[in-house]
Amino acid sequence: MNSMKSRIGICLVLLLLLAVGCAPAETAGMVVENGMAQPIARYTDAQNLDYTNEGSELLRFAVYVETDYDTDLDGKPDLIKAMVQVPRAAAEGAYRAPVIYEARPYIAGMYTYNPTLPAAGTYEFDESVLYTRPEKRVPKGTVSTLELASRARPEDWYYHLENDPFDQQYLGNLTAYDYFLVRGFAVVQAAGPGTWGSEGIECCASDLEAKAFACVIEWLTGKRSAYGDPAGEYRVEADWCSGKIGMTGRSYAGALAFELASMGLEGLETIVPVAGPASWYDYANAQGVPSGLLSRYDAIADLSAMCASRFPVREEGLKDHYERYLAWVRDRQAALQGDYGSFWAERDVLGSPDFRASALIVQGLNDETVHPRQFALMRDALLRCGCEVRCLLHQNGHVTPANEQTETDILIGEHTYTEWLNLWFTHFLLGEENGISRMPEFTVQSNVDGSFFGTDRWMTGNTLRLVPDAAGEYTVSAAGARMSNTGLLSGTFDGSSGEDRLVWTMDVKEDTTVCGVPEVRLRVKTPDTDKNVLMLGAVLVDRAEEPFPCFDVGSVGVLEQQTIREGGVDRGEGVKPYDLVAWKQAERDRKVIAYGVMDLRNPEAGYLPSTAVKREEDIAADTWYDYTLYLQPAYYTVPAGHRLELYIVPFCGFSDDAAVYDSFSAAELAEMGLRAEEMVPLTRDYRFTVDQGSSLAILPVS
Repeated sequence: MNSMKSRIGICLVLLLLLAVGCAPAETAGMVVENGMAQPIARYTDAQNLDYTNEGSELLRFAVYVETDYDTDLDGKPDLIKAMVQVPRAAAEGAYRAPVIYEARPYIAGMYTYNPTLPAAGTYEFDESVLYTRPEKRVPKGTVSTLELASRARPEDWYYHLENDPFDQQYLGNLTAYDYFLVRGFAVVQAAGPGTWGSEGIECCASDLEAKAFACVIEWLTGKRSAYGDPAGEYRVEADWCSGKIGMTGRSYAGALAFELASMGLEGLETIVPVAGPASWYDYANAQGVPSGLLSRYDAIADLSAMCASRFPVREEGLKDHYERYLAWVRDRQAALQGDYGSFWAERDVLGSPDFRASALIVQGLNDETVHPRQFALMRDALLRCGCEVRCLLHQNGHVTPANEQTETDILIGEHTYTEWLNLWFTHFLLGEENGISRMPEFTVQSNVDGSFFGTDRWMTGNTLRLVPDAAGEYTVSAAGARMSNTGLLSGTFDGSSGEDRLVWTMDVKEDTTVCGVPEVRLRVKTPDTDKNVLMLGAVLVDRAEEPFPCFDVGSVGVLEQQTIREGGVDRGEGVKPYDLVAWKQAERDRKVIAYGVMDLRNPEAGYLPSTAVKREEDIAADTWYDYTLYLQPAYYTVPAGHRLELYIVPFCGFSDDAAVYDSFSAAELAEMGLRAEEMVPLTRDYRFTVDQGSSLAILPVS
């Protein structure tokens, strides 16, 4: 193990030397030194209402990109607003700038519209009306970039929406890419249909949404019209763009980068998705079970409404149209009850043959919002199409390593996270040979000491078998079992079997690294086949007699951090520096390595989302079936002297809102605005029996 770590450490050092050893160069008007783009523009701060582009070396303005479809039924193709920041030198023709593009519905504002939808099944909706393609606009004239920039108003990006608790407007996100802006990259950000300043309706996870965001890339590459005014009268070209685009962003933005990469768009050279869902089904469900992220069957409808900052509106007809759409989306999810079906297949890009962009996939191994399985699904889909893929796995939760909210960055080897992105974008958007292509397949943060190392080892075929402590049958009851991860960790995982859990154990005699997707193969039967959503869970735990350092995100979902150097990350002259930080470890005597859950009613549900379809015939009571639970991917070293514990439980991977099933009656739920018939029908009134002699866990190890 130590020799392997030394080898991969040497690989990472060689990469760093290659990057640092590059001689200064100038590429298409941008200065490259040590393999990275260097500052070429003086920064100006646009975060005030007195700002003007006059005299600024960075130009800011909004454009309105014309899409193909009329989702708001006003007889015209929807226009979506895009915020553009471009160095003046590029706008004046001194060079053509590559673009960093973020498609992120949150950034125009959130929670300004919270619809109360009618009861399930009471609205009819014809989805085909959303695909109406009206005639394109005929412009009255054109406007140049410099003309548009001269009359840009700060109100286009500096505004406040009421009832937005997160304050996530363009202002709040406008500065996220200042580091790249002063280095000569252009930055384009769009929130998409149905958001503030755009037309259309917010249609989360649909191909309509992805195609609308793709229109921005088509404008940047000269294949589509955009306008300098929200009425769509004066056409503007992106004649300052090099035609090379890279996408990045966290969560929803990461999902959209992946979706657009699946379309094979000309000009989209690379993506850096951060904690983004690769599968909307797998984000909201797991092997036939609703994910528990929400208390209702409306993960997609709820996210759509959350980002629909165009609302509330005075146009009641439009509001009624949108609520009919949301109700239809909710009802289609509810009809499947956690199974994969046509609703999810329409939103599934994993099987696309058209991926062509390179990718640096960034994922937190302790992310409980977008689980690690998403990065693995992304990687597999991209590799299947021959794309160049690297993965950066860290020990935090649902965060970007360089965090624009906390204004912090971390060191990964000799570079900060932002510098690694610089190397990546400089190579793929400028063509600079800076050694980044020799980056190991995985850069991983050690759970033992927090250091980063490079490795190509993942699902190597080496396995460790974890077998039951005893033979025979063992019955587990859901009655009284804890639902939330917090309760499981503090109460259930005590090293012993009980009425609500079965545990298998193994002493670890030498350092052992689990790297890949653990499988738990179980032979199970249940007498309670008349119940809904019969959950079967498994949790792999690292246990020691004494507390040991580990990365525990706790109930808040992110790690605490310590400041290494205040203001220690220089981002360019005039750009606010970030603090250099490190993520803290805690002392615990147990740590969850990986977990998974599936529906007993879906024994055929496998690793790929598309396998979790409803059975043609229900499972039979008291009949043995074989199940394979695929736990979340892990890269975790269990030190010698610790113990591996595998718990077979009814519930796991669920948030604390599952408590509503225990604490409130149907009448009380109604008072909170929740309808009992729309809730995920979780139940405790069931049990299952495990045939231990025919069951085991297979752990991928290096």
